[in-house]
Amino acid sequence: FVERNIGFIPGRRVASIDNARKVAILDDGVEMQFDLFLGVPRHRVPDVVIASGMAENGWITVNPRTLETNYAGVYAVGDGANTGTPKAGVFAEGAARAVASDLIVKLTNSGTAKQYDGFGTCYIEFGGGRIGKVEVDFFSGPKPTGTYHEASLALRADKEHFGSSRRARWFGM
Repeated sequence: FVERNIGFIPGRRVASIDNARKVAILDDGVEMQFDLFLGVPRHRVPDVVIASGMAENGWITVNPRTLETNYAGVYAVGDGANTGTPKAGVFAEGAARAVASDLIVKLTNSGTAKQYDGFGTCYIEFGGGRIGKVEVDFFSGPKPTGTYHEASLALRADKEHFGSSRRARWFGM
């Protein structure tokens, strides 16, 4: 960050953006100028879910291994589900596999459903073609564990395969 003159302020939240002035206003009123603002919106369930009564403390309560809600035959995956895992697509993908497995078992009345394993891989771009990788396991031990793979040019092929395999599976590309 220092090399590229990028500021990092941990433990703070962007409360609003003034695009006309190119200013981010932090939760304590401090203003930060920006040339390009990249941000991730706060994760929360949509208003329609809150209005439905399914959300508790802003999230849909689920069994973290099956993704079943407190409502019979209703599952929740993705950003709104309180699984105890990060709100990233790779975790939603794993949760969706568990839900699909459970539905197939229930519809066919045979087999055993595969539970959500809480495992995910995240790639990090470092520039210059270098990619780092983090593999995290949230459920197999008493606490989450993770492995960080140092940024390298070799991990680029791994990341490209990760993306292309999903495009092929999801979209037939």
